Amino acid sequence: MRFSTFSLAVTALLYCVGSAPARAHDHDHMMQMQAAEPLSGASVYNLASPWTDQDGEIVELKSLRGKPVVAAMAYTSCKDICPLIVTNMVAIEKAAGRKNLTGIRFAFFSLDPAVDTPARLKAYAEERGLDTADWSLYHGDDKAVRDLAAALGVRFRRDDKGGIDHSAAISLLDEKGEIVFQKLDTKVDADEFVAKIEALTKR
Repeated sequence: MRFSTFSLAVTALLYCVGSAPARAHDHDHMMQMQAAEPLSGASVYNLASPWTDQDGEIVELKSLRGKPVVAAMAYTSCKDICPLIVTNMVAIEKAAGRKNLTGIRFAFFSLDPAVDTPARLKAYAEERGLDTADWSLYHGDDKAVRDLAAALGVRFRRDDKGGIDHSAAISLLDEKGEIVFQKLDTKVDADEFVAKIEALTKR
């Protein structure tokens, strides 16, 4: 009788130990299934071209999935509208901070692959005081730049002075990478942008 009781106890213990990893595995599998939910045709994250961030890490756009993203295309040597674009993005960041909104990503995509290497982008972030805890600056090849510009509605072309003429666009992407708000102007109301971000967090 004592042997029988002991055997039952050991069997129960082995069952518990053996089943715990299975539950963890099932949980991980469920999380992977949720993360793999198909994107809509309107999502920017369908673009598969790789980008390299300011730290030299190769990433895909879908790495931004899951949070609001304030995105713009510009280039570091620009002396015209690019500084205004970045200034507007910083104003949005500060306005979001006043509302205690967190989890927002700010993404700067370079239009100038030849000059804006990851090292140059990192230096630019330091020069402009962009906190890379919340900001990512990206370098892509010509195809990646063209594809993203088309998706974001950014028109650009090289001028005869070596610069790049381009539209001033700041886009707000939702957690699935769909454009939910966009300003095609150098004059941006940061509070209006933040109101759109707040609306996303309440969906």
